[in-house]
Amino acid sequence: EEELMRRLEVSKNTIRKAIDVLVSKGYIYRVQGSGVFLREFSKLGCVDMKEMNGLTKTYPSDKLESKVLKFSLIEADEELASKMKCEVNTKVYYVKRIRYLNGEPMDIEESYYNKDVVPYLSEEICSKSIYSYIIDDLKLKVGFADRVISCDKLNEEDAKLLNLEKDDPALILNNTVFLTSGVVFDVSLEKYNYKKMKIISLTSSN
Repeated sequence: EEELMRRLEVSKNTIRKAIDVLVSKGYIYRVQGSGVFLREFSKLGCVDMKEMNGLTKTYPSDKLESKVLKFSLIEADEELASKMKCEVNTKVYYVKRIRYLNGEPMDIEESYYNKDVVPYLSEEICSKSIYSYIIDDLKLKVGFADRVISCDKLNEEDAKLLNLEKDDPALILNNTVFLTSGVVFDVSLEKYNYKKMKIISLTSSN
C-alpha cells in the first residue's frame, strides 16, 4: 500500500478502495497476515460475463467483423417498451447482424437501442463496434447489465448463418444494458456458435 501511494500519489484510503474493487471482481485475493496476491486464471478465448465494453475490446488482438443483416428505425410496442422501460411508440433502432471472429461466424445479434439515449446510429457504425461508438464517441457511461443465459436449438435460418446444422445447440444471451444513470439503452438477444463460445466469470466471496 505504501509503495502504491508513492507511485500513484494518492491516499491510503484510495488504494484500499481500489484493492476492494479488484477483490470484488475476482482479479486479486487477500491472505490474512501475508498480503494481496494476483489470481491465476486463463481467459484466452473466453467472454467475461462482467465485461461491459463489447466484443471488440474482449478480442483486441483478433479480427472481429460485423455484417449488418437488418437495420431500421421502429416504434416500440408494449412488449418492447416494457423491456426498455420507455414509453410505447418511443423511437428505437433495430439492428440484426452476424459477427465473425477471425473469419468464422461467432454469433447472431438482434439489438434495440433507444433513440432518446443513442440519438444516431447508421449501418456503417453497426458494421463496426457499436459499443466503441457509444462509449468513445457519444461519451455515454455504461453502468451495468441484466444477463440471462440459456440454451436452445437453432432453427434452419440461424444455423445456416452460423455454418451449423438445424437443431444444433446455441448459447443464448438475453441482455438488458443500463447507463450509470439507470437508464436502459440496449436490449439484445445473442445466439452464439457453440463451437466458438466460452464464458468465464471471476467471482469472489468478499
